Amino acid sequence: MRTIEINHLETAVMKGWTIFTHSVRMVMRNLNYAVRIAAGPVLIGLAVVYAMLASAGLPLTLMADQQALSQVFAAGGFGLTLLVVFLVMMAVQVWVFVSWHRFVLLEEYPSGLLPAFRADRILAYVGNALLLFLVGMAFLIPVAGTAVLAAGILGESGAAVSVLVAILFCLFMAVAIYRLTPILPAAAIGQPLKLRDAWDKTRGTTTTIVMLVVLLAVFNVLLQVVVDLSMAVFAPLGILFMILATLVATLVNVSVVTTFYGHYVEGRPI
Repeated sequence: MRTIEINHLETAVMKGWTIFTHSVRMVMRNLNYAVRIAAGPVLIGLAVVYAMLASAGLPLTLMADQQALSQVFAAGGFGLTLLVVFLVMMAVQVWVFVSWHRFVLLEEYPSGLLPAFRADRILAYVGNALLLFLVGMAFLIPVAGTAVLAAGILGESGAAVSVLVAILFCLFMAVAIYRLTPILPAAAIGQPLKLRDAWDKTRGTTTTIVMLVVLLAVFNVLLQVVVDLSMAVFAPLGILFMILATLVATLVNVSVVTTFYGHYVEGRPI
């Protein structure tokens, strides 16, 4: 029995590694299509964001400076402008995500300068993303309240318990949300998938998801280290590499969700 459990654990870990490497290869193999899918929407988004910020007398670099952004929020007066900027950035991001899901799952290749803007699929995607957010909040609020209450009652020992609860909760939420993420690519390709169905289809994937979370975290950290080093050595080259690294990191994360959907919901081999 123990041998069977160990073999099952090894299989689940290797499945996580296989999904991750498959997703990375998917992006690198189709990097030209990735650029074609992302470049147009991103340039349009940047133009709109620049126009909005310039009309308010704010620099474009504001969006990359968290301290300056916090100061602008604190000062007030730019709330509407920043809200519109945020919505534009989110719209561009979802446009790219939906296009990439459709490229991978439906082989919908980009034609022309821009990928197809499918408003119905984008709205469905946003709706499902908000649904995942609400699920997360439904778990977060009672757990956070319990942790704060424990810290207040038990003092220093309660603080330690709160930290442990927070770590375990984050791990639980990562697994739970990941098991539900297939509803996102399902929305992108017009194949509605209920939360219950997504949960059932991804049963038994906890170890695989934990492996994926670890691999994606390491991957993103390594990319950031390389970007920081390239910026320190030669800033112009660093900026170009940062743009490319951001595109690759984003699409690898999206590709993992796409692969997860294709494998566990549609039954595709990896």
